[in-house]
Amino acid sequence: MAVYHNIGIIILAGGKSTRMGQDKGLMLLNQKAMVEHVIATCKKISDNIILIANLDAYAQFGLPVFKDKYLEYGPLSGIYTGLKKSKFDYNVILSCDVPFIHEGVLEFLLNSCTGYDITVAKSEGKIHPLVGVCRKTCLPVVKKNLDEKKLKVMGIFDDLKVRELDMEDFLPENFRNINSPNDL
Repeated sequence: MAVYHNIGIIILAGGKSTRMGQDKGLMLLNQKAMVEHVIATCKKISDNIILIANLDAYAQFGLPVFKDKYLEYGPLSGIYTGLKKSKFDYNVILSCDVPFIHEGVLEFLLNSCTGYDITVAKSEGKIHPLVGVCRKTCLPVVKKNLDEKKLKVMGIFDDLKVRELDMEDFLPENFRNINSPNDL
């Protein structure tokens, strides 16, 4: 397993969690907060991890925490804030609700992202826009979409060089989002 010193990892944990009824990242899964599972996997890849979260409770994980620049604008705002705060050109983007993400997925994405603005995972024909690598070159497009209130993450894909990376060698479980109490 490679450790990358020249990349950042941005974990998005600022969502409303409307389907869950409470903050997803802090919900317990196997006696650990869901975000802790994601953090543990990310630490196998890099120590350059930041959290984008609007709750002070995320400080307990000992990582830098930044609040969304654009409140109520969803994950695109988290991506914008994370890219602005990151010191690195290439950044892994993950949501806090993918606790089964495998470090091999992250390594595969990182080894395949050169020459692209965005590299995202694709599993079972579904694109996972919050499991990917995003370069700082995306910032102007992300800002433009936020300013125009075009808030879908995949809405920025048309204006950037994007690679959808087929993840057939990984388990579909690695990309599973936990969005509701039933998912737990």
